[in-house]
Amino acid sequence: MNFITLAAVLACLAMYGLGRYVRHAKTAEAIGSLAAISQAAAAYYNESDATQPAGTPEAAARAMRHFPSPSRSSVPPNLADVRGKRYQSTLADWTPSPWRELHFSIPQPQFYAYSFDSSGSGQQAGATATARGDLNGDGVNSTYRVGVRVDDKLTAQVSPNLERIKPED
Repeated sequence: MNFITLAAVLACLAMYGLGRYVRHAKTAEAIGSLAAISQAAAAYYNESDATQPAGTPEAAARAMRHFPSPSRSSVPPNLADVRGKRYQSTLADWTPSPWRELHFSIPQPQFYAYSFDSSGSGQQAGATATARGDLNGDGVNSTYRVGVRVDDKLTAQVSPNLERIKPED
């Protein structure tokens, strides 16, 4: 009888550990993808003065630096597509702006819907990459965000802080 009780307790602990490991693996997708999006957005901003007309003074070109335009909808556009399951995106999902400019796509099935927001130019420019998903299908979304801001030298910097809203749901 003691053996059965011990086996049941060990099985419960193993199930808890496995569940935690799976949630962590799914969360790693969002964190890695947001890091790639935000790094690409910072690089785009820092190089965007090269697209200004020839002969533009350097100070004026830097003042016109900008991020790619915001995404019109997330990928996938409907959060129900990632509610408790994976979504297999296509190349067409990632061809509109800003994904094309950021050279970002996810070829494997994904647990999160990704969006990108940006505004302003020069010193007032800013961007935010967001991942939202419902990992267990209970209707409560896990949201992760990372911002990209511009410093005094008009250089884009990725925020070291990842905002986590209900990360375990």
